Amino acid sequence: MKIESVAQTAPVFDFCSYFLGRASASGWFADRFGNVRRHFSGEFTGRYEGEDFILDEVLSYTDGITDKRSWRVYIDSQGNFRASSESLVGDASGRLLGNALNLKYSMNVDLSNGKSWLMNMDDWMFLQPDGSLHNYTRVSKWGIYIGSVSTQYIRLDQASNADNTVAIGKLNSSPKVVANEDYVAPRNSAEGS
Repeated sequence: MKIESVAQTAPVFDFCSYFLGRASASGWFADRFGNVRRHFSGEFTGRYEGEDFILDEVLSYTDGITDKRSWRVYIDSQGNFRASSESLVGDASGRLLGNALNLKYSMNVDLSNGKSWLMNMDDWMFLQPDGSLHNYTRVSKWGIYIGSVSTQYIRLDQASNADNTVAIGKLNSSPKVVANEDYVAPRNSAEGS
């Protein structure tokens, strides 16, 4: 699947604006046969540290495991996406286009038996017209497909100014955040017109 063939032009998914403040998520892992094996919920807090965007994530699984990680996110003006985190092996890299984000990365995942597996993720996020964010991740180990993760996100905080619009921040190649004052994101249809 290529991002150019699945991305819609609207609504525009601005990752940093969506996750600025608080968001929550819920989802599950299904094995390669489609059997749901593990449920989870998540709390996310996005903030700027200087000019860098940081996303703190806490995932709580029904098997008692809790994962905590921080993502340091960089997005250039062409939509090229890069993120680092202590749980990643290398960086996550991908592309943001229209309402879609595709990321590929390798991550150590803790299991309930006390082991940790290195998993390869092909992560797809799609911003929906109602403002919800849906995520599908194809998971593999040693190049073999082992299952998928389905996640739904909801914003808990609204990062907006007085006239109910969100200013978009762009990241340049240095990578530092630079405000793009010529662009204002469209109003979220769930917020009203």
